[in-house]
Amino acid sequence: MEHELSWHQRLLSYLYPVKIAKAATQQNAVLELYYHRGQYQLATYDALYSDGSRYRPLRLAIRYLHKRKAIGDSVLVLGTGLGSVVHILYGFGYSPTYTLVEADATILQWAIDTLPKAVATEAIPIHEDAEQYMATNSQQYSLVVVDIFNSRVVPAFVTSQVFLLSCKAALADGGVLVLNYIVINKDAWQAARHCIETTFSKCEILEDGMNRIVIATA
Repeated sequence: MEHELSWHQRLLSYLYPVKIAKAATQQNAVLELYYHRGQYQLATYDALYSDGSRYRPLRLAIRYLHKRKAIGDSVLVLGTGLGSVVHILYGFGYSPTYTLVEADATILQWAIDTLPKAVATEAIPIHEDAEQYMATNSQQYSLVVVDIFNSRVVPAFVTSQVFLLSCKAALADGGVLVLNYIVINKDAWQAARHCIETTFSKCEILEDGMNRIVIATA
């Protein structure tokens, strides 16, 4: 999709976000794809889901793992968005294999269309609900990234013991889980944090405004 942008759109994108596409899907009544300052953005009516390699929560997580040389060769992304984590890892010079799981087919297609070409041809896109996918998954990965929201709310299943255990089982030896959470309700966050910390042997939690970025190992 990037090659279809005109020089005029690219220039204007440094002044304001340029709308590239709009859609309504079963999962999202409003979906908008923008190009802003050299990055693709995915927006709903009240939330920004992806901001290319500028997406702060996942950028913080990848920088943390990069410093500790803790990024391996296979990545599972649950809640793909526009694949910000892929853009971020690509910017850091990593080229792992990717499995991209996304419940919204339009978002998944936009993600594939806007990934770097070298990555898009190697990525495995899976149009499926993450909860259902993990219920039957038998593969293991060096990095599992969970970035799932309904608007700004993390669905309850994401921090349930069943789902967290399935994510733990999907970690290869030395593998790492990254989970992005927005604190809307402090009590809900404390309950979620307790479940995460009792499921994984080691947890580090990075704070960025309302976001809590969990970095956990089995």
